[in-house]
Amino acid sequence: MPTFAIDLPTLLAMTVIGSVVMAACLVLVGHERRRDGLGLWAAALVLQSLAYVLLALRGRVPDMLSIVVANGLLSSVFACLLAAVCQFHRRPLPWGRLIGPVVLTLALFLAFLQDYEMRLVLAGVVFPAQLALVLWTLWRFPSPGRGAGLVALGIVLQMSVLVVRAVAAATGAMPLNGLLQGGWLQHATFLSTFIAEQASSFGFIFMARDRADDTNRRMAARDPLTGVANRRAAIAALDRDIARAIRTREPLSLMMVDIDHFKRINDGLGHLVGDQVLCRVVDAMGERLRAQDMIGRYGGEEFLVVLPDTPLHGARQLAIQLCRAIEQTRFDLGGHTVPVTLSIGVFGGRIEEGDSWDMLIAAADRAMYEAKRSGRNRVAVAGDLRGVVPASALHDNPETLPPPER
Repeated sequence: MPTFAIDLPTLLAMTVIGSVVMAACLVLVGHERRRDGLGLWAAALVLQSLAYVLLALRGRVPDMLSIVVANGLLSSVFACLLAAVCQFHRRPLPWGRLIGPVVLTLALFLAFLQDYEMRLVLAGVVFPAQLALVLWTLWRFPSPGRGAGLVALGIVLQMSVLVVRAVAAATGAMPLNGLLQGGWLQHATFLSTFIAEQASSFGFIFMARDRADDTNRRMAARDPLTGVANRRAAIAALDRDIARAIRTREPLSLMMVDIDHFKRINDGLGHLVGDQVLCRVVDAMGERLRAQDMIGRYGGEEFLVVLPDTPLHGARQLAIQLCRAIEQTRFDLGGHTVPVTLSIGVFGGRIEEGDSWDMLIAAADRAMYEAKRSGRNRVAVAGDLRGVVPASALHDNPETLPPPER
């Protein structure tokens, strides 16, 4: 028989202390992010510590506590892990899957209070089934980063040992001389529990951190008022689309959109009404754009719209449609009906080597100012990267226009 340098009570104490310390770390990390499930994960670790304390007191406290209550607490641990993962993904808690196994565990361990072999088999069936629910939830709702993989690794390790113990007990390969008696399988059980606890807990912390980082990246790329891309993200997207258009020889168009007399709205009705106008205009434009199109707030009341794989003719017609749609929309805000119109400059066509995002924006910007100088509430088209061909096309008959080539 192999000998082990660490005895079972020491391994058990190490697991209890590790659970308490990790729970404290999770509480500190999750203090500002209560909805990420970190509090529930910490609760699971605390329940695990209590369960192992009761297991260690076997023979010194009533069996009802050291067997039935202790294993009920272990089942509650796995229920809390499932609840933590569900809360992390903003899913409703599956109360039946949380409470049912705990009640079943209490009933079965009470029924087999005097049958140690059967209890090992039950632990190797019920507990892995609960952990499988956690794995299934992790698979069903993927998370950014590698934290979920570390959580899954810890859970699989714990499941494997529980199943091996159950098989060994059922086949007579495991000595049935008590929980804290020596043996390689008992040592493997407690050691794997400690490793799985640490690995999965760190993995869950990484999941929360990775999602927070992902949220911060998305927020850094978004205009906080309108929710569309901010200036930096819009330029970055345009730069990527230019490189793709040069590589694929597909047309690319963009529009510079300006809300007419926006300062007059802000000064006359207040900035809150002005903010609502910006959001309503963005919503109205977004309804008419494709999934691959992108709208970004370029600055103030100016918006940049990038239209991949769109020729100039299609972009011009879309700009006319946007102007008409905004002009015909009732903006009932702050107790007033606010008249809103747009001036749009359009540039589009084949992109050549050497063309850059700033050149394209400058061309569309010049066209937009041409539309404003021509009377506003209209569209002007940039002839090339250096000049503007005025096109007061707003009042064309839409029925005579062919379908947009987009």
